[in-house]
Amino acid sequence: MLVFGHRGASGYAPENTLPAFELGIKQGCNGFEFDVQLTLDGVAVVIHDWDVDRTTDGSGEVRALDYEEILSLDAGSWFGPQFAGARVPRLEELFELIPEGMPLNLEMKTRPGDRPGLEEHVASLIQEYDKTGSVIVSSFNHGSLVELHRIAPEIKKGLLYEGVLVSPLAYGRRVVPDLLYSLHPCHDYVDSSTTESAHREGVKVACWTVNEPDRALELKRMGVDIAITNYPDRLLAALED
Repeated sequence: MLVFGHRGASGYAPENTLPAFELGIKQGCNGFEFDVQLTLDGVAVVIHDWDVDRTTDGSGEVRALDYEEILSLDAGSWFGPQFAGARVPRLEELFELIPEGMPLNLEMKTRPGDRPGLEEHVASLIQEYDKTGSVIVSSFNHGSLVELHRIAPEIKKGLLYEGVLVSPLAYGRRVVPDLLYSLHPCHDYVDSSTTESAHREGVKVACWTVNEPDRALELKRMGVDIAITNYPDRLLAALED
């Protein structure tokens, strides 16, 4: 089972900042999960919340701010003074930091009323940085996966969902019929039947957010392929024992 840092090593550094990803690399992460949105002027930035209020010293929705405004924000001090001056990175900056071939789970954050074009932007950068083979793109907005599939069918898609779907595999096949790479449920709703049915169809299972080592060991026994965690070092140590 692979261990992915959730927004970097976000238990130890401010989420979705370069210091969090740098620390995750040092801790030995197998890969990372992170979030991408478009700014008002169409720049793909790595940030989870719809607004910048919680994770920066600014305020306002990401889609209502241009990139220069977001670049001016301190995205580190809220977590600790040692991270003062950390910035919200562009997707290009993260791709440049990540070691070649390291697997990634890019979550597209889209909702009604957003500036169109995130799917096209993400596809273009994945291709530009030669990461088609190493990036899984997921989204709670399954319409975004359909649009991404129309633009770039060769990119791997992951079905991200909360709660319980009656038949997530069958539903995912309808959403992305040709290239459903993985299911992305909350770990609370995963059991052996989830992984067994997915694996029979050649589909992987990536669970979020797994912060307890004992739970990680249970998921490994169930056959889960990827555990996404805020504390990569804890899970890696448990899995090595």
